[in-house]
Amino acid sequence: RALGIPDGAFVVGDDVILGILGEIAFLPTLVLAARLCPPGVEAVLFATLMSINNGAGAVGTEIGALLTKLLGITESNFDNLALLTIICNLTSL
Repeated sequence: RALGIPDGAFVVGDDVILGILGEIAFLPTLVLAARLCPPGVEAVLFATLMSINNGAGAVGTEIGALLTKLLGITESNFDNLALLTIICNLTSL
């Protein structure tokens, strides 16, 4: 708000930018895996790695939602938000 950016635009922009950067950061892993796998299995390996990546993202989202609920964080109660932020940042290292 202090920068003149509406909350909705900030959230959507942040989500899109982080998604794009995450995919770019994952590319070297995919290239290395494609070079190491036997010829003819590249597509299967790519599909497997993407499935694992997408599954981990879904599990991470659910764990984040569970932690938010367990810490009692709601749209009007931010008492434990600092603790949630610390937990999320430490577990993503």
